[in-house]
Amino acid sequence: MNLKAGAAVLDITPHSPCHLAGYEDRDHPHEGVHDPLSVRALYLTNGSEELVLISADIIWFHEDIANPIHNLIKEQLGLAPERVMLCGTHTHSAPVPSRPGANSEYLHFLTSQVLAAVSVAKTRIEPVSLSIARGSSQVGVNRREQKPGGEVVLGYNEDGPIDREIILLSLAGADGRVQAEVCSFANHGVVLGPRNYLISGDWCGMAAAAVESERKEVFLFMNGGSANVNPRLRSGPQERFKPAEDLAAEFVHDLVAARETLVPPTGDDTLSGRFSTLELPLKVKAIEDGQGRTQRVRIHGIRIGPACIVGFPGEVFSETSIAVKETRAPDTVIVNSYTSGGSAGYVPVREAYDTGGYEVRVSPYSEGAEERLRQGFIDLIRNL
Repeated sequence: MNLKAGAAVLDITPHSPCHLAGYEDRDHPHEGVHDPLSVRALYLTNGSEELVLISADIIWFHEDIANPIHNLIKEQLGLAPERVMLCGTHTHSAPVPSRPGANSEYLHFLTSQVLAAVSVAKTRIEPVSLSIARGSSQVGVNRREQKPGGEVVLGYNEDGPIDREIILLSLAGADGRVQAEVCSFANHGVVLGPRNYLISGDWCGMAAAAVESERKEVFLFMNGGSANVNPRLRSGPQERFKPAEDLAAEFVHDLVAARETLVPPTGDDTLSGRFSTLELPLKVKAIEDGQGRTQRVRIHGIRIGPACIVGFPGEVFSETSIAVKETRAPDTVIVNSYTSGGSAGYVPVREAYDTGGYEVRVSPYSEGAEERLRQGFIDLIRNL
C-alpha cells in the first residue's frame, strides 16, 4: 500500500467556566478538572487523495461547530468537508459544543485546536502499513431494562442485544512503531452523572489517555452503536471516578487481547469520503405540529483502504450497527454514532416501539426510520 499518515493529539481542556453537556438538569458551569480533554487527528494520503479523521473528548461535534470547522479546514488546508470526519467520544463531562452564549470562548478554542491538530498531523506524515484487528469487551451493557410491570427504564439488561465488538485499525511506520490506532466500540460515556461538575473524558477518554501514555501513539476512539448501551454499572451514572477508571483499565486490557489478531488486509490504498442525505419519517405528533413527514439528515462515510467507516450525527442502536456489519461481512465495516454533527437524535429499532422507553420517547422518528437509516449506511458503503 502506498499510504502515508501523520497523527497528533492536542489539549482541549477549557480554561474558562463552561456548562457541561449531556444532562439537562445541570444548573451551573463546571467546578474543576478531574482529567484533561484531548482532540486527536489522523491525516492520511496516498499521494493523490487525502483524508482526515478527528476524535475529540466531547459529547459530539454539534452542527453549530462542525460546519465552521469543516469550512475552516477547507479554507486553510484544502480538504473538502466530505474528506474530514469529526467524531465525538460522547463523554457527558465535557463542555456543551453548541451554546455560543455560555461557551463561546471555549468553542473558539476548540475550533482552533482542531485545525491545529490536523495541521500538526499533516507535518508528521511518513509511510505506514495498515493492520486490522477485531476483539470484544464486556465494559458495556444493554441499558433498556424492562420492569415487572412492563415499563422500560434506563437500567441494566444483561440479556439485551449489544454490539461488543472492538474494531481496531493500526498504522505503523517502516520501523514497526505504531503511529496511530483508530478504535470503534459502542458504549455511552456516562459513568459520571448529572451531579458531577468536574471535566472528564469519562471511561473512554481515560482509556485513550492510558494507551497513549503507555505506547506513545495517538489513539482515536469512536463510539459505535451505543444508543442503547451504558457502562456496566448496576448503580448507574454517579459522581465517583473510580468506576470510570476501572472500566477504562478493563477496556485497555481487552485492546491488548484484540491486538493479537492484527493482520495486514488485502486491498488497495484508496482514500475516499462521501456524504449521503436521508429522509427519515417523523412521528405523527411532529407531522401534526407542522414539521412535515420526514426529517432530512446527513450521514458520513470514509474509506481507508479496505476499511469503511460510516457515521450518523445522532444515536445509533447496537442492532443497527450489527446488522450493517453482518450485511457487509467479511469486509471491515465500522458504524458510528456522534459523527460529523450531533443533533439528529435517537433512531430506535422497530422492536423498541413495542415497549417504549427513553430512547423511543425522545426520538423524533417513527417506526420505519431505522430501516431507512440501515439501508442508507449499506448504500453509502457501496459508494465509497
